[in-house]
Amino acid sequence: MANSFYAKGIEAFLEGSIAALSDTIKASLVSSASYTPNLTTDQYYNIIPGGAVIAAGVALASKTGSSGTLSAANTVWTSVSGSQAAYIVLWKDTLTPSTSPLIGLIDTATGLPVTPNGGDITAAWSSGQVFTLFKGLSPSPDPGLVKMLRDWLNDVLRTPARLGPGGLWIPEPRLLLA
Repeated sequence: MANSFYAKGIEAFLEGSIAALSDTIKASLVSSASYTPNLTTDQYYNIIPGGAVIAAGVALASKTGSSGTLSAANTVWTSVSGSQAAYIVLWKDTLTPSTSPLIGLIDTATGLPVTPNGGDITAAWSSGQVFTLFKGLSPSPDPGLVKMLRDWLNDVLRTPARLGPGGLWIPEPRLLLA
């Protein structure tokens, strides 16, 4: 798998039920031992078993948006202990897990998976960018073109880039143990 969005999360953006700048968007650290994501059907936060949540949701702070990119300050989970976390799950907090839509799943990042040591864990978003929504690339007979675009984003913008299904781009954050 690669960093991606939940299909139902994309639908929620299209329906207007997620307003990333004004809603409370949270990030949780989640174990792969007891949660196997289904990006097509998983819809709400309550699908993630309680034992799979290694660090509860922390609200993204200092959110800004420009040209389809959601940016935020680094996210810090404090005093994290427990088993290894393989995912960062992004979700909208409605205060009720059964109605809190899942947005994105990050499984590819420097330092991920991460094994807690009782200290803080920080997600240092790449250039402050949490994710970007953009118009998808049409299928190209030349896969080298897509590679060139990715390399350009990496080399020129110094932003680790992933081109995902449907043209969704999630830069790779770095996880730092305190």
